[in-house]
Amino acid sequence: MEHKLNKILPALAITFASLTSVVCAVDDMQMRNLENRVNALEQRRGANGMINPPARPVVRDGTDLWIQAELLYLNATEDGLAYAIKNHQTEGLNGTVKNVQYDWSPGFRVGIGYNLPHDGWDMLVNWTWFRSHEKKATHAHTDSAVWQTQTNQANSEGALALSADKAKGRASLHLNILDGELGREFFVSKWLTLRPFMGVRGLWINRNFGFDYDVSNGADIDGHNHNRFRGAGLLGGLNTQWGLGSGWSFYGNISLALVYGVQRLHEHQDSNVARIEHVKDHWTIVRPMLDLGAGVRWDHLFDNDAYRIRFQLGWEQHNVFGFEQDLNFMAGGQGKYAVNGGDLSLSGVAFQARFDF
Repeated sequence: MEHKLNKILPALAITFASLTSVVCAVDDMQMRNLENRVNALEQRRGANGMINPPARPVVRDGTDLWIQAELLYLNATEDGLAYAIKNHQTEGLNGTVKNVQYDWSPGFRVGIGYNLPHDGWDMLVNWTWFRSHEKKATHAHTDSAVWQTQTNQANSEGALALSADKAKGRASLHLNILDGELGREFFVSKWLTLRPFMGVRGLWINRNFGFDYDVSNGADIDGHNHNRFRGAGLLGGLNTQWGLGSGWSFYGNISLALVYGVQRLHEHQDSNVARIEHVKDHWTIVRPMLDLGAGVRWDHLFDNDAYRIRFQLGWEQHNVFGFEQDLNFMAGGQGKYAVNGGDLSLSGVAFQARFDF
């Protein structure tokens, strides 16, 4: 056994030394390859001495400012806005849930930017404003019934009818977003530019969901669910531009914000018999928000490159995760409730006009 080991150990030592030499050679080759790539980038860098030269538009003898305005046409969607069930028979349940759905509504976004003298950086402040309102109603007929979905079951069961002759739902949404960005747009190829950015976001949302139930032989009920969020937090993202030539290009943008703020709920329900519910709640929470946009744009310099204009048309989407927090009280005891926990989203068209001077 000892004689065999004396023969094997020298062979293993030689094999280990050979493998070590190969690994070192590969490492040296990778280092030389990395150095060659860096040297190539250094040789190809622009006249301003940067490896990734700025791609931001700079007008001749300008103030390094630009202004932009966008016309928005968006559709808001939100979970948890069911106000009734239209039952297609008088006994049992064979029906359809009736929801308040926001209609398409206009909004706007305005901003002002400044090109910093340092390293091709830029700053941008953007304000987004949007409002939407909608009403819905449904009626009971001789062969159908309307069931209430928003009545506080814990207080009203046994005292108030849970069916209605007529049910109405209404919702209103007020949204404001204020962004401050610090970014840098640069070339990664002749026809592709990237603009990573970071900044801060302020978010203000007011949502009011109301409902009415008319009962011919019982209590008419009126209720409101107010949901408000105020907060600020960090923002980061990436803007891309894919050049086509003659001033035309595609663009695609993505950003993510984490907004720390206070969510406030104020719910009340009243009938012509008695007060049913009056509940307030508030807490601090971090709400994540995702923004996406894509479309086509056209840029043009004029007046001896002293000014630049941009027009772009695209589709954008915004999502506030977990915004829907209305309380649904349950039958069988006071203080028992469930929270919807859905999202608030906006989708639609955005047309932008920009002017650099």
